[in-house]
Amino acid sequence: MKLKNKHVLITGGAKGIGLATAKRILDEGAKVILWDFKEDDLSSTVTDLKEKGHDIFSQVCDVTNKKQVYENAAIIKQKFGSIDILINNAGTVYTGYMLDRTDEELENLINVNFTSMIYTIRAFMPGMLDKNFGHIINISSASSLTGAPKLAVYAATKWAVAGLTESLRLEVKKMGKNGVKFSSIHPNFLKKGLFEGTKLNFLGQLLAPGVSSHDQVAKVIVNRAIKLGFHSPKVPWIMNQMVLFRALLPSSLLIKLSSFYGLYNMMDDYKGYKDGR
Repeated sequence: MKLKNKHVLITGGAKGIGLATAKRILDEGAKVILWDFKEDDLSSTVTDLKEKGHDIFSQVCDVTNKKQVYENAAIIKQKFGSIDILINNAGTVYTGYMLDRTDEELENLINVNFTSMIYTIRAFMPGMLDKNFGHIINISSASSLTGAPKLAVYAATKWAVAGLTESLRLEVKKMGKNGVKFSSIHPNFLKKGLFEGTKLNFLGQLLAPGVSSHDQVAKVIVNRAIKLGFHSPKVPWIMNQMVLFRALLPSSLLIKLSSFYGLYNMMDDYKGYKDGR
Protein backbone atom coordinates (compact mmCIF):
# COMPACT_ATOMS: atom_id res chain seq x y z
CA MET A 1 0.00 0.00 0.00
CA LYS A 2 1.21 3.48 -0.82
CA LEU A 3 0.93 5.87 2.11
CA LYS A 4 0.57 9.25 0.42
CA ASN A 5 -2.70 10.93 1.50
CA LYS A 6 -3.82 7.88 3.47
CA HIS A 7 -5.45 8.43 6.88
CA VAL A 8 -3.59 6.51 9.59
CA LEU A 9 -4.64 6.22 13.24
CA ILE A 10 -1.99 5.20 15.79
CA THR A 11 -2.91 4.39 19.38
CA GLY A 12 -0.29 5.00 22.04
CA GLY A 13 1.15 7.50 19.61
CA ALA A 14 2.76 10.07 21.91
CA LYS A 15 6.05 8.23 22.32
CA GLY A 16 7.96 5.02 21.72
CA ILE A 17 7.05 2.78 18.80
CA GLY A 18 3.90 4.79 18.11
CA LEU A 19 5.76 8.06 17.70
CA ALA A 20 8.59 6.49 15.67
CA THR A 21 5.99 4.97 13.34
CA ALA A 22 4.13 8.27 13.05
CA LYS A 23 7.31 10.03 11.96
CA ARG A 24 8.01 7.48 9.23
CA ILE A 25 4.41 7.56 8.00
CA LEU A 26 4.34 11.36 7.95
CA ASP A 27 7.50 11.36 5.86
CA GLU A 28 5.61 9.21 3.33
CA GLY A 29 2.92 11.89 2.95
CA ALA A 30 0.16 10.28 5.03
CA LYS A 31 -2.28 12.10 7.28
CA VAL A 32 -1.76 10.90 10.85
CA ILE A 33 -4.17 10.77 13.78
CA LEU A 34 -2.60 10.16 17.19
CA TRP A 35 -4.34 8.77 20.27
CA ASP A 36 -2.78 8.64 23.72
CA PHE A 37 -4.16 8.68 27.25
CA LYS A 38 -1.41 10.98 28.55
CA GLU A 39 -2.56 14.46 27.60
CA ASP A 40 0.73 16.23 28.39
CA ASP A 41 2.82 13.77 26.38
CA LEU A 42 0.39 13.94 23.46
CA SER A 43 0.32 17.74 23.45
CA SER A 44 4.12 17.96 23.53
CA THR A 45 4.47 15.44 20.70
CA VAL A 46 1.89 17.14 18.49
CA THR A 47 3.48 20.55 19.06
CA ASP A 48 6.89 19.19 18.09
CA LEU A 49 5.57 17.51 14.93
CA LYS A 50 3.63 20.59 13.86
CA GLU A 51 6.73 22.76 14.33
CA LYS A 52 8.42 20.44 11.82
CA GLY A 53 5.66 21.14 9.31
CA HIS A 54 3.52 18.04 9.77
CA ASP A 55 -0.28 18.08 9.76
CA ILE A 56 -1.44 16.11 12.81
CA PHE A 57 -4.86 15.47 14.32
CA SER A 58 -4.86 14.16 17.88
CA GLN A 59 -7.32 13.04 20.54
CA VAL A 60 -6.75 12.16 24.16
CA CYS A 61 -8.07 8.62 24.45
CA ASP A 62 -7.89 5.87 27.03
CA VAL A 63 -8.34 2.86 24.76
CA THR A 64 -9.64 0.78 27.67
CA ASN A 65 -12.62 3.15 27.89
CA LYS A 66 -15.08 1.75 25.37
CA LYS A 67 -17.32 4.82 25.44
CA GLN A 68 -14.39 7.16 24.77
CA VAL A 69 -13.10 4.99 21.93
CA TYR A 70 -16.46 5.00 20.14
CA GLU A 71 -17.05 8.72 20.72
CA ASN A 72 -13.61 9.63 19.37
CA ALA A 73 -14.11 7.29 16.43
CA ALA A 74 -17.39 9.05 15.57
CA ILE A 75 -15.57 12.41 15.49
CA ILE A 76 -12.90 10.98 13.19
CA LYS A 77 -15.51 9.53 10.83
CA GLN A 78 -17.29 12.88 10.66
CA LYS A 79 -14.05 14.76 10.04
CA PHE A 80 -12.16 12.38 7.73
CA GLY A 81 -14.52 9.60 6.73
CA SER A 82 -13.22 6.07 7.22
CA ILE A 83 -9.53 5.67 8.04
CA ASP A 84 -7.26 3.59 5.83
CA ILE A 85 -4.84 2.16 8.40
CA LEU A 86 -5.31 1.42 12.10
CA ILE A 87 -2.18 0.71 14.13
CA ASN A 88 -3.07 -0.73 17.53
CA ASN A 89 0.12 0.13 19.38
CA ALA A 90 -1.05 1.05 22.90
CA GLY A 91 0.39 -1.39 25.42
CA THR A 92 1.73 -1.84 28.92
CA VAL A 93 3.46 -4.43 31.10
CA TYR A 94 3.41 -5.65 34.69
CA THR A 95 6.30 -7.92 35.56
CA GLY A 96 6.87 -10.36 38.39
CA TYR A 97 5.26 -13.62 39.41
CA MET A 98 1.58 -13.67 38.55
CA LEU A 99 0.48 -14.44 42.11
CA ASP A 100 2.36 -11.38 43.38
CA ARG A 101 0.23 -9.04 41.25
CA THR A 102 -3.24 -7.80 42.14
CA ASP A 103 -6.37 -8.67 40.20
CA GLU A 104 -6.72 -5.00 39.27
CA GLU A 105 -3.21 -4.86 37.79
CA LEU A 106 -3.73 -7.98 35.72
CA GLU A 107 -7.15 -6.82 34.53
CA ASN A 108 -5.60 -3.53 33.41
CA LEU A 109 -2.86 -5.41 31.58
CA ILE A 110 -5.44 -7.48 29.69
CA ASN A 111 -7.61 -4.46 28.93
CA VAL A 112 -4.77 -2.30 27.59
CA ASN A 113 -2.97 -4.97 25.59
CA PHE A 114 -5.92 -6.92 24.22
CA THR A 115 -9.47 -5.82 24.98
CA SER A 116 -8.78 -2.29 23.74
CA MET A 117 -7.97 -3.70 20.30
CA ILE A 118 -11.42 -5.24 20.11
CA TYR A 119 -12.93 -1.80 20.74
CA THR A 120 -10.80 0.00 18.15
CA ILE A 121 -11.25 -2.69 15.52
CA ARG A 122 -15.01 -2.72 16.02
CA ALA A 123 -14.99 1.07 15.71
CA PHE A 124 -13.05 1.28 12.44
CA MET A 125 -13.28 -2.06 10.66
CA PRO A 126 -16.85 -1.49 9.35
CA GLY A 127 -15.67 1.54 7.35
CA MET A 128 -12.89 -0.52 5.83
CA LEU A 129 -15.31 -3.31 4.92
CA ASP A 130 -17.67 -0.81 3.27
CA LYS A 131 -14.98 0.28 0.81
CA ASN A 132 -13.14 -3.10 0.80
CA PHE A 133 -9.90 -1.33 1.61
CA GLY A 134 -7.81 -0.92 4.72
CA HIS A 135 -5.12 -2.39 6.91
CA ILE A 136 -5.25 -3.14 10.63
CA ILE A 137 -1.88 -3.64 12.29
CA ASN A 138 -1.74 -5.01 15.83
CA ILE A 139 1.43 -4.84 17.90
CA SER A 140 2.06 -8.21 19.48
CA SER A 141 5.45 -9.32 20.83
CA ALA A 142 8.11 -12.00 20.75
CA SER A 143 6.28 -13.13 23.91
CA SER A 144 3.64 -14.51 21.55
CA LEU A 145 6.27 -16.97 20.31
CA THR A 146 7.38 -18.38 23.67
CA GLY A 147 6.34 -18.08 27.28
CA ALA A 148 8.55 -16.36 29.84
CA PRO A 149 8.77 -16.38 33.66
CA LYS A 150 7.49 -13.20 35.35
CA LEU A 151 5.61 -12.27 32.18
CA ALA A 152 2.79 -14.82 32.25
CA VAL A 153 -0.21 -12.56 31.72
CA TYR A 154 1.70 -10.16 29.47
CA ALA A 155 2.65 -13.10 27.25
CA ALA A 156 -0.95 -14.32 27.31
CA THR A 157 -2.20 -10.97 26.00
CA LYS A 158 0.31 -11.05 23.17
CA TRP A 159 -0.66 -14.60 22.19
CA ALA A 160 -4.25 -13.35 22.18
CA VAL A 161 -3.33 -10.46 19.87
CA ALA A 162 -1.72 -12.89 17.42
CA GLY A 163 -4.78 -15.14 17.50
CA LEU A 164 -7.19 -12.23 17.04
CA THR A 165 -5.23 -10.92 14.07
CA GLU A 166 -4.99 -14.26 12.31
CA SER A 167 -8.66 -15.07 12.87
CA LEU A 168 -9.86 -11.70 11.58
CA ARG A 169 -7.65 -12.12 8.51
CA LEU A 170 -9.54 -15.33 7.75
CA GLU A 171 -12.92 -13.75 8.57
CA VAL A 172 -12.56 -10.94 6.03
CA LYS A 173 -11.39 -13.44 3.43
CA LYS A 174 -14.52 -15.51 4.08
CA MET A 175 -16.55 -12.31 3.64
CA GLY A 176 -14.92 -11.76 0.26
CA LYS A 177 -13.31 -8.52 1.47
CA ASN A 178 -9.81 -9.22 0.23
CA GLY A 179 -8.93 -5.53 0.25
CA VAL A 180 -8.91 -5.43 4.06
CA LYS A 181 -5.58 -6.61 5.45
CA PHE A 182 -4.43 -7.67 8.92
CA SER A 183 -0.89 -7.84 10.29
CA SER A 184 0.59 -8.55 13.70
CA ILE A 185 4.06 -7.27 14.59
CA HIS A 186 6.29 -9.31 16.90
CA PRO A 187 9.22 -7.30 18.26
CA ASN A 188 11.66 -8.79 20.73
CA PHE A 189 12.25 -6.87 23.95
CA LEU A 190 13.38 -3.27 23.56
CA LYS A 191 16.73 -2.56 25.17
CA LYS A 192 15.45 0.80 26.46
CA GLY A 193 12.07 1.99 27.68
CA LEU A 194 9.35 -0.57 28.34
CA PHE A 195 11.73 -3.53 28.75
CA GLU A 196 14.93 -1.84 29.83
CA GLY A 197 17.14 -4.20 31.83
CA THR A 198 15.70 -7.35 30.25
CA LYS A 199 18.65 -9.51 29.29
CA LEU A 200 19.39 -13.02 28.13
CA ASN A 201 22.80 -14.66 28.53
CA PHE A 202 25.45 -14.50 25.80
CA LEU A 203 24.02 -17.41 23.82
CA GLY A 204 20.51 -16.05 24.21
CA GLN A 205 21.54 -12.66 22.87
CA LEU A 206 22.96 -14.36 19.79
CA LEU A 207 19.83 -16.44 19.22
CA ALA A 208 17.29 -13.76 20.18
CA PRO A 209 18.87 -10.28 20.15
CA GLY A 210 16.93 -7.40 21.65
CA VAL A 211 15.54 -4.50 19.65
CA SER A 212 17.92 -1.54 19.65
CA SER A 213 15.43 1.26 19.02
CA HIS A 214 11.76 2.11 18.54
CA ASP A 215 12.55 3.07 14.96
CA GLN A 216 13.76 -0.47 14.25
CA VAL A 217 10.20 -1.63 14.88
CA ALA A 218 8.66 1.34 13.06
CA LYS A 219 10.70 0.52 9.95
CA VAL A 220 9.28 -3.01 9.91
CA ILE A 221 5.73 -1.74 10.38
CA VAL A 222 6.02 0.65 7.44
CA ASN A 223 8.21 -1.29 5.03
CA ARG A 224 7.24 -4.89 5.64
CA ALA A 225 3.67 -4.75 6.97
CA ILE A 226 2.15 -1.75 5.20
CA LYS A 227 4.12 -1.62 1.95
CA LEU A 228 4.72 -5.35 1.40
CA GLY A 229 1.72 -6.77 3.25
CA PHE A 230 3.60 -9.22 5.48
CA HIS A 231 1.20 -10.94 7.88
CA SER A 232 3.36 -11.35 11.00
CA PRO A 233 6.85 -9.89 10.71
CA LYS A 234 9.28 -10.54 13.56
CA VAL A 235 11.78 -7.95 14.84
CA PRO A 236 14.62 -8.70 14.37
CA TRP A 237 14.08 -11.23 11.56
CA ILE A 238 16.11 -13.90 13.36
CA MET A 239 13.17 -14.28 15.78
CA ASN A 240 11.53 -16.38 13.06
CA GLN A 241 13.66 -19.23 14.40
CA MET A 242 11.35 -19.36 17.44
CA VAL A 243 8.50 -20.36 15.13
CA LEU A 244 10.70 -23.09 13.67
CA PHE A 245 11.77 -24.31 17.11
CA ARG A 246 8.16 -24.60 18.29
CA ALA A 247 7.20 -26.50 15.14
CA LEU A 248 10.08 -28.98 15.24
CA LEU A 249 11.08 -29.50 18.87
CA PRO A 250 9.15 -31.32 21.60
CA SER A 251 8.05 -29.13 24.51
CA SER A 252 10.43 -30.85 26.93
CA LEU A 253 13.38 -29.88 24.74
CA LEU A 254 12.05 -26.34 24.32
CA ILE A 255 12.02 -25.94 28.11
CA LYS A 256 15.63 -27.10 28.34
CA LEU A 257 16.62 -24.77 25.51
CA SER A 258 14.92 -21.84 27.26
CA SER A 259 16.97 -22.48 30.37
CA PHE A 260 20.14 -22.85 28.32
CA TYR A 261 19.93 -19.37 26.78
CA GLY A 262 18.87 -17.60 29.97
CA LEU A 263 15.12 -17.13 29.57
CA TYR A 264 14.48 -18.06 33.21
CA ASN A 265 16.54 -15.16 34.53
CA MET A 266 16.01 -12.50 31.89
CA MET A 267 13.70 -10.34 34.06
CA ASP A 268 15.94 -10.35 37.15
CA ASP A 269 17.52 -6.97 36.33
CA TYR A 270 14.42 -5.40 34.80
CA LYS A 271 14.40 -1.59 35.00
CA GLY A 272 11.45 -0.69 32.78
CA TYR A 273 7.86 0.02 33.77
CA LYS A 274 7.20 -0.81 37.41
CA ASP A 275 3.51 0.05 37.64
CA GLY A 276 2.14 -0.59 34.18
CA ARG A 277 2.76 2.99 32.99
